[in-house]
Amino acid sequence: MTKDGSILVVDDEIVIRALLVDILTEEGYAVETAGSARDALNLLQQDNNFVILFTDIMMPEMDGIELIREARKITPTVIPIVMTGFATLETARAAVKEGAYDYVLKPFSLSEIKLAVSNAVERHRLENENARLREINELFNISEKIAGMRDEEALLDFVLRAALERVGAHRGSLMVTTPDGKALEVAVSIGLPAEAAKTVVEMGRGISGMVAQSAQPLLVEDICQSPDIEQISRRLQGDSFVSVPLEQKWPSGYDAPLSAIEPRVLGVLNVTDKKDGARFTEGDLKILSIVANHAAAALENARLIKSVEEAHLSTLQSIALLLEAKDAYTHGHSQRVRNYSVWAARRLGMAETDIEVLRLGAALHDVGKVGIKDGILNKRGEPTPEEWETIRRHPLVGYEVLMPVRVLRPEHRQLVRGHHERMDGSGYPDGLRGDQLSPVTRVIVVADAYDAMASDRAYRSALSPPQILEQLKRHSGTQFDPLVANTFVDLVESGKTPPQE
Repeated sequence: MTKDGSILVVDDEIVIRALLVDILTEEGYAVETAGSARDALNLLQQDNNFVILFTDIMMPEMDGIELIREARKITPTVIPIVMTGFATLETARAAVKEGAYDYVLKPFSLSEIKLAVSNAVERHRLENENARLREINELFNISEKIAGMRDEEALLDFVLRAALERVGAHRGSLMVTTPDGKALEVAVSIGLPAEAAKTVVEMGRGISGMVAQSAQPLLVEDICQSPDIEQISRRLQGDSFVSVPLEQKWPSGYDAPLSAIEPRVLGVLNVTDKKDGARFTEGDLKILSIVANHAAAALENARLIKSVEEAHLSTLQSIALLLEAKDAYTHGHSQRVRNYSVWAARRLGMAETDIEVLRLGAALHDVGKVGIKDGILNKRGEPTPEEWETIRRHPLVGYEVLMPVRVLRPEHRQLVRGHHERMDGSGYPDGLRGDQLSPVTRVIVVADAYDAMASDRAYRSALSPPQILEQLKRHSGTQFDPLVANTFVDLVESGKTPPQE
């Protein structure tokens, strides 16, 4: 070994090679020599630890310029220094163009050789340091993005793509532990066949199951050299791969609490098929381990946040149901509006994303009534103008109540806010009209009004089907979107009830 690596001296003159070996070994460098460019290329292919390529330019068969070109293909980081006794501007330019770092004239002095090599070694050190800093910076950026992600599916997809890019691989998968902790299932994959993308592996079986059970990463540089591993692998393309556990970490000195539900290993990151057929290294394993550690923390946080948000959401849904339970006239109203909304959206061919907004938002559409006194909500008879004003505020109150609930998207909250808007702009609280009403808002406006008409209220009895039909048709285009209104007209005329969600 040298101070920073090995030096390869290439010259067809044995005297020059011997002289350079004496000079450089005395300075503490490890030196190997080659009498021709072909021999030098063979050595480079056998050993990638060469830092400096010290080569003569004028050599038979293959000159130093071509040697540099071919050597950089094998070892891109090697630093060439050329030497010649026939220096011309043209040869200097050619050497620099191929990446030569320095140029030494024959006959050379001891000090010239020492200075050229010292400068080249320093350059190599700086390049390595810069590469390390770039790697750290890129890993930091990846970790920062991972830490800020809350959607589990998007998080896992980003982690796998980032891992493949960082180690230069084509294929991989990220498996997550099933809730019972007994198996792993593929959550996201890239480059795998369809059947492999649906794989479920029992804990302790196969490569992933073994890694998950032991919570220890596995690097296989060449599976042919690991017969035990070869027997349990699925033998997908590529003989080199890395599997790294996404391990749940507990504070130093603490064991996992007895109440912990999540398994210790949350998943396994598998990477294979390195570009250009290369083998994975310890450096790749280190990078993937860092990514996996950050991914495990982010995944755990995302699940905890989702759990808290779902608990918050369940509380709000319970409040909405409790409000309705106080009044026999509105009991079950939110669930029925949800069912009507989802049914109508499907009849209208709306996207699943819109149906999801309606399913959740409609169930919460009246949660703002929590701010209305029971005496007003349960009043028998027509409310006074002041009481109506209080009632008319409940969409805005509901919108504000739901603001802290991160699991809800803006579309959910806007649905709650807008369920009393009208196509002609006479609704409340914002007086939206026409195209200002989103498709999902247009659906819930009709679904809410339909259930109100079809139900008994404290101040009136339920309308008959002919009366509901008359109202739907009369207000089509003013209060109601015509397409949605016609859907409910068909419902009334059919005499059927939409299926329960």
